[in-house]
Amino acid sequence: MLSVKQIFICAVILTGIPLFSQNIYLKSKKTEIISQFDKLLAELWLDENISPANEASDCVMVRRLYIDLAGRVPTPAEALSYIGDKNKDKQSELVKKLLNTEEHAMFMTMRYGDELRIKSEFPINLWPNAAFLYTRTIFEALKNNMPYDKFAACMILSDGSNFRNGYANFFRAVPQKNAENAADAAAKFLLGKPLNELSYWQRKKFLNTFEGIRFKSTREWKEEIVYFTGNDTRQTLLNDIVKEKDFSLNAVKRTWRWIFGSDNVHPEITDFLADRFRSNKYDIRDLLYTICTSAAYRSGSICDGDYQKNAQMGAVYPMRRLDAEVLADSIAQITNMPVTYSSVIPEPFSYYKGRAAALPDGSITDKFLLIFGRPSRDSGAADERKSIITAEQRLYLFNSSALNNQLNNILRKKIKKEKDKLTALYLLFYSRKPTAAERKTFHEMGKKVKSWKLLNRMPWVLLNSGEFLFQH
Repeated sequence: MLSVKQIFICAVILTGIPLFSQNIYLKSKKTEIISQFDKLLAELWLDENISPANEASDCVMVRRLYIDLAGRVPTPAEALSYIGDKNKDKQSELVKKLLNTEEHAMFMTMRYGDELRIKSEFPINLWPNAAFLYTRTIFEALKNNMPYDKFAACMILSDGSNFRNGYANFFRAVPQKNAENAADAAAKFLLGKPLNELSYWQRKKFLNTFEGIRFKSTREWKEEIVYFTGNDTRQTLLNDIVKEKDFSLNAVKRTWRWIFGSDNVHPEITDFLADRFRSNKYDIRDLLYTICTSAAYRSGSICDGDYQKNAQMGAVYPMRRLDAEVLADSIAQITNMPVTYSSVIPEPFSYYKGRAAALPDGSITDKFLLIFGRPSRDSGAADERKSIITAEQRLYLFNSSALNNQLNNILRKKIKKEKDKLTALYLLFYSRKPTAAERKTFHEMGKKVKSWKLLNRMPWVLLNSGEFLFQH
């Protein structure tokens, strides 16, 4: 059992109240203005009389980049390498490095999979063969940095067997296989708006384009052929849509939401990025690079003034709880105990041991992912993903025997040979070393409770802290 004092310390950490100096999280200087995008942000801050947050510290930045671009916390070696690097361009170099990894392509595939409803079960019913192929097809496109306009064309112009052409599942993954649902899916993906929110003439154009869509079964169980009858005008529609401002804006807002947790952002910011996106031939990787090396991204998550307004203006990095898959993968990495996931959907039964973010089918899940708000992929809407802290999550973190077994593995095996186990634990969970004040608190508490007993509780305490559970 924890002592009363230990429980108090845990409670303080859990509520996110800073125990120690903000210098852990912030540099002493304001965010530097470097690029044209930064200059636009600085002008907006001046116009709105906003004082931006100080720049995030190195330990915060390295953690932030790995979470946002690789879907996991950095390893201690990765964190120490970045923190100890004296190169002034180390952030931009790490962004480039991460954007060119298969790990990044995998994490982005998960993001698109949520929106595109890649799921074998009801109500989408793609079935495992198609879900696996669709996921792999998107992964290959992102790994090769396919231009976004071409990526969109692969979706909208797809046809044929959904077991042989992964993109054909774009039309299979609709609630009902008819023209209206196909048109609605295309409108959401291309413009970020459902069919009923388009203008009369836009809505009519989409419906007319997809009125010829048809589906037919084959002798292969659950395979379907997507085809079009009559005059196929999808290319004409696509040519017109790509020219529209909303096509680029939708891609920019989606990307901004993935990085900052919300697309509620000042329109001048998204307009600038959309113009750059078009001029750079719809390069998704360049868009991410621009955002992740900007003054907005370099800002700390602690600021004075109206927090929501500052976040909308890119003057502070918004704090929010880690996504379910990021939490699961980070815990598995920290404890060195990968999780086995399974799906009881037949033909075939699916078993997967590895990254939660790499699961190729939304129907493959477990209790942890469900509790922590992994989206159901029923509608593809952004609000399907839940990133709030709930009582059920707290109870799981406090009481789960499976999680406790994972945490016990850290001291029992992972850092067994480390001389300074407290530092090793902080690097695993926080991507930083303990401060002098934190180390002093630990040793003072160790005088009343045997140090090894206190040390055994530390993985639990660090896991349940706001510093670990939140992206900041």
